Amino acid sequence: MIKQMVIGGLLGAGAVVVQATEVPHNLDGLLQEVRQFSSADEVVNRQREQLFDADLKQQQVLLAKSEQRLQAAATEQERLKNAFDANDLKLAEMESLIQQRAGQLGEVFGVVKEEAGELRSVLEDSLANAEYPGRADTLAFTDSKRVPSLRELETLWYQLQLEMMASGRISRFNAPVVNDDGSVTEQPVVRFGLFSAATEQGDYLSWDIQQQSLTVLPTQPDGAMPQLLAYLSGASNEIQIDPTRGQLFRLLDRQPKLFERVQQGGEVGYMILALGALGLLVAVLQMLNMLYSEVKVRAQLNRADRLSQDNALGRVLLAVTKHNLTQEQRELKVDEAILQELPGIERGQSFVKLLAAVAPLLGLLGTVIGMIATFQSITLYGTSDPKLMAGGISQALITTVLGLVVAIPLLFCHSYLAARGRRMTQILQEKSLGLLADTQPAHMDEVFERAA
Repeated sequence: MIKQMVIGGLLGAGAVVVQATEVPHNLDGLLQEVRQFSSADEVVNRQREQLFDADLKQQQVLLAKSEQRLQAAATEQERLKNAFDANDLKLAEMESLIQQRAGQLGEVFGVVKEEAGELRSVLEDSLANAEYPGRADTLAFTDSKRVPSLRELETLWYQLQLEMMASGRISRFNAPVVNDDGSVTEQPVVRFGLFSAATEQGDYLSWDIQQQSLTVLPTQPDGAMPQLLAYLSGASNEIQIDPTRGQLFRLLDRQPKLFERVQQGGEVGYMILALGALGLLVAVLQMLNMLYSEVKVRAQLNRADRLSQDNALGRVLLAVTKHNLTQEQRELKVDEAILQELPGIERGQSFVKLLAAVAPLLGLLGTVIGMIATFQSITLYGTSDPKLMAGGISQALITTVLGLVVAIPLLFCHSYLAARGRRMTQILQEKSLGLLADTQPAHMDEVFERAA
């Protein structure tokens, strides 16, 4: 029947008629293949089902184990909770028992712990820790809630007495010292009470609280080393100590030296110092010149009958050596000669006066520049740090100080030069006019001829 349907379908479609023997063979093969595919699918499905069953059993085992652990954890939690409640109740009972047994001693123990806590902070900051390290650890019972033991009470008394004795004792011992280069060496150290410490080489030390170590001061007090060495050798009984326990000595490092002060003035400060040096050089040279001129004038006064060209007075008198001059003409010649000598007498005074006036102005200029820089820093970083403002203002005022330091000596030099110049001019006028007034024209001609 199937064969007939296949043949009829093929004929109806206009296909070529195949042999009857081949059609049944192909259909059987197709059926056989379908059966093979079905068998293979059944095998795969059975394998997958077996895997699913194995996974299901494994999940069930894991679930059972998890439930067991959860039950165990719940049981342990309940046990710990009961233990915690029991311990809490027991702790409350013990604290109540302690309070009952302590009675009024509870306040005493509280005061002891408070004093021990204060002493512990004092010992951590104390310079005596360099000689007796680890003292603060013996007062660790201050952080505990238990009642201090008798030994701990004795430790408190002992450490307090030791601190009192160390405050009035000069002690020598060996201790590690941090040098300027960061290296640590064991050195002999002398401790002066709780105020200062120094090495036997003459270097003062500071106590670093955080590191609990002695450190060489970066900036030593002026003249401290010779005095310290003389004291250690027994040649002197005087020594410098810091009553603030190192605060003043540490401030020495923040105090700038003279050259550092000048550097803070910047370019304006260097300019002021250069102008001051130039003004002082001119003033000194002019002072030497005037002193030399005065010596020559005094020598000329001692030998009035012999006139010389090497001094101002001689040049003034020689200016009227011409004959046939009346007294009035001679006086006019003297005035002319004195006016010719004035530039040499007043040389450099105007320049020194100018520098004395310019130096404060340059100092004010440097101050304004420094204040501008300070306000720029405030704009960038705010005013949260007063040291930033104080440091900037201090640097800004350095130029004003330099200007005044330069201007004041220059003003004195100008005043001195002007006074000596007026004195020299007065001497020339007085001696020359006095000599002309006391001498007759005829006699003057003879004097001038001998001088010539």
